[in-house]
Amino acid sequence: MTRPFSSHTRGFSLIELIITIVVLAIALTVIFLALDTSISHSADPMIESQAVAIGQAYLGEILNKSYTDLPCPTPCTRANYNDIDDYNGLVNDGAENQFGQPVPGLGAYDVTVSVTSTSLSGTPAKLVTVLVTHDPNVNVTLSAYATGY
Repeated sequence: MTRPFSSHTRGFSLIELIITIVVLAIALTVIFLALDTSISHSADPMIESQAVAIGQAYLGEILNKSYTDLPCPTPCTRANYNDIDDYNGLVNDGAENQFGQPVPGLGAYDVTVSVTSTSLSGTPAKLVTVLVTHDPNVNVTLSAYATGY
């Protein structure tokens, strides 16, 4: 026995196939955009923690210097800074060690230091602020107070 030809055959029509392809293309585009955003920011936490470490190193160096404003030896370079005020206005394009020498691998981190006189509950103090930047998204600011006690 043979079956008579039916006009209702199984399969996809051309319209159904095109719609399926369009839906899959849109879904894949959304997935790839999400992955691209995730991957492009995956290094940010490491860059931020490195910026914090650089800022802490600068703050530690600065706060270990004399609170009293002393004359800076000539030439007055970072290698012979002897008090906190000497660091005011320091700008390093690339992180440097305490002798003013570039630190390999940290050239993309810029450091700016400001020292301002203030008071804490009537006690003279100095506010030391270290700003560490790394383009394009990372700006880390660390601040600490120093007193003469």
